[in-house]
Amino acid sequence: MAEEEKKTLLTEEEVLRNMDFYTFARAMNGGDNYYGSYLTPDLISSRMRDINLNPQTIVEDALKKALSNPKSSESTLQAFSQNLEITSMVYKRLISYLTNMLAFDITYVSNAKPEDYKTPKYRKDLDTIENFLNSFDYKSEFRIVTREMLRNDAYFGCFRKVGDKYILQELPPDYCKITGRWENGFLFSFNMYWFMLPGVSIDMYPDFFKKKFSEIVKKGGAGLTYNPSLSPEDRGRSSWVYWVDVPVNVGTCFKLSPEISTRLPYFAPIFSDLIMQPIMRNLQKDMNMAAANKLLIGEVPMLHKDTQAAVKDSIAISPEVLGKYLALVRSAINDAIKVVTAPLENFKQIDFDTKPDMYDNYLRTALATSGINTNLIFTSNVKPNSIETQLSLNVDEQMMKALYGQFEAFMNYQASKLTKNFKFYFNFEGTDFFLDRKQRFDTAMTLFDKGIVLPQKIAASIGMKPSELRKQMEEASAFGFIDTLTPPSVAAQKEMATISAKLQKSNAEKATPILKPEEQKSKSRGRPRKDESELGDEGLATRDEGENIGRGGKI
Repeated sequence: MAEEEKKTLLTEEEVLRNMDFYTFARAMNGGDNYYGSYLTPDLISSRMRDINLNPQTIVEDALKKALSNPKSSESTLQAFSQNLEITSMVYKRLISYLTNMLAFDITYVSNAKPEDYKTPKYRKDLDTIENFLNSFDYKSEFRIVTREMLRNDAYFGCFRKVGDKYILQELPPDYCKITGRWENGFLFSFNMYWFMLPGVSIDMYPDFFKKKFSEIVKKGGAGLTYNPSLSPEDRGRSSWVYWVDVPVNVGTCFKLSPEISTRLPYFAPIFSDLIMQPIMRNLQKDMNMAAANKLLIGEVPMLHKDTQAAVKDSIAISPEVLGKYLALVRSAINDAIKVVTAPLENFKQIDFDTKPDMYDNYLRTALATSGINTNLIFTSNVKPNSIETQLSLNVDEQMMKALYGQFEAFMNYQASKLTKNFKFYFNFEGTDFFLDRKQRFDTAMTLFDKGIVLPQKIAASIGMKPSELRKQMEEASAFGFIDTLTPPSVAAQKEMATISAKLQKSNAEKATPILKPEEQKSKSRGRPRKDESELGDEGLATRDEGENIGRGGKI
């Protein structure tokens, strides 16, 4: 035994001879400090792609198995979701439609009292909040988060300050596990083995990970224990093997379904329908090809009607002459038209006419199972119902606006770490649809007419930050913008009014027949013009076709 062990030991000469190999291996595994790894642009790019795109081809049996055991199939269902986003434009449009819906228009309030608003302390904290909002592109970052939530149900990231800007850096979801809750959502743990993979540089991540990686790998985990019950801010002191609990001041977790900790794509129930899309596409292709072909069938008469089948050459034309005739016919027509002859009688007509909308009907049916109105995703020859479409849109808005609570809690927590004297509480509102913006703007202006001035609501309704509206108003006032406007003279106003009256009278005479005075009085009556959002299908059709113009109505 001793002799075998002696044979496995390397001599000094062998060590020197193989030193280059050990140097390379040590460098590839992070060197003396275990920081970084063997890096090339290709490896870095590969690891960046691995973070949020790991699709897997969907097999029907595998999908059924994953749906039957979802708690053990999180990664599989997420991979299927990513695959469908690549292969199905319907699914891609569905994700994009919901992702880009939220406007993330922001307003805020504070715990300041009326006498505090003009104090230097409040001004200083307000400047801090406005600088924070200007340094963090929350609209862009939260839309990315929303897309990942719809795709994978959860988003794991780190809130970092890079230079003068705040960003959200996404962590690979396959190396994250939800391991707790706190007042603002879920807590999670991270697998530090991610930093041992070639192409991952730990210097590109917050210093917290570098410190914990050193404690686990270099120091062998000395002094580290697993205690998941620590407070959210102290979770960094808890670890198990390569898993480290991430504190809330380092990482955050957003989840589409906050009532369950299992990560399941929201649209997983329609996967079984969407995987049929390639099959339905091929069927539609076959139907279209069949419809493009025509079949000409000619009946060759029999020489004698009562001739028995055993009689040879009983047709009225010889096969040689028939072949030459058919060749002549084929030379004069398209390849899509086939010519067939047969010495039989009473042929039935062969019809290749098909319904060309089978694939469209399938897509609409599959998408309808998601609860989304198909008219909001893509167009077709199906006439939309304006009322149903608007109601469906309202349901979709309600579903997506429910996510605002998580983003508000995140903003409140981050802002509380920046201010010293006052607490600020944020509120997100609205969608990017013009009707929603118009309704919010009209509400704000109606309150304004009543003496209730809400400048933040006005700014939010037109997609601006409160500070942006105030700054633009201050600049306009400082430059005397109102004074630079040149109102038209009284004479010009009268002249324009006269011209407008003449044009209106001329147009009315052309469009309206001459009526008696009592008829004109009755004709001038009518209900006020409605907003488009209040019109039904018939009203919209009437306005689009201009049917009221001939009766004295307006466009």
